[in-house]
Amino acid sequence: METQTLVGLIGLGGAVVGVGGTLLGGLIQQRYQVRMAREERAEAQAREAESRGRDVARQALAELYKLRQHALTWQVGMSSDERNQWVKTANAIADEAELNAALIPDADALRERLQDALSVTRTSFSVDAHEAEHEPYMSEFDTGHCIALLSAYMRGDEALPTPTLRERRERAQREARQDL
Repeated sequence: METQTLVGLIGLGGAVVGVGGTLLGGLIQQRYQVRMAREERAEAQAREAESRGRDVARQALAELYKLRQHALTWQVGMSSDERNQWVKTANAIADEAELNAALIPDADALRERLQDALSVTRTSFSVDAHEAEHEPYMSEFDTGHCIALLSAYMRGDEALPTPTLRERRERAQREARQDL
């Protein structure tokens, strides 16, 4: 083989290797960029979900404070209609708090515990309305426990406050009814 032909083939081989390396490098870079873009989108979605979660948690907490304030409006000696309206308002506020809490992402334990605590609170409001001769101390206490649960979640505490005795008892009764 002549020298010129050999030099040409070596040049052609070098060009093929160079083009192959360029294509391979481009493919690797493109895959890396796609992976990085996917990770950035996932992080952005997680930040957005956390932000939305904090917003609805704040709304739920505001509703719980509103519920506690409502408990303080109780007056001994209210008429039957006034007591019924008082309970109806309390349940509407509790429903709004529960609705907002239901929208908090990645908070299954909180939602379950808050649902139990609100169930106890609703029971307290109903009992308070039908026993018109006392102040609604239990309603205030139970509402405070709901606030403590949501506040612990929002602070990022390691664990939620322990269930109250009434929560545990009502949960056990509800589960017993479901087993029937």
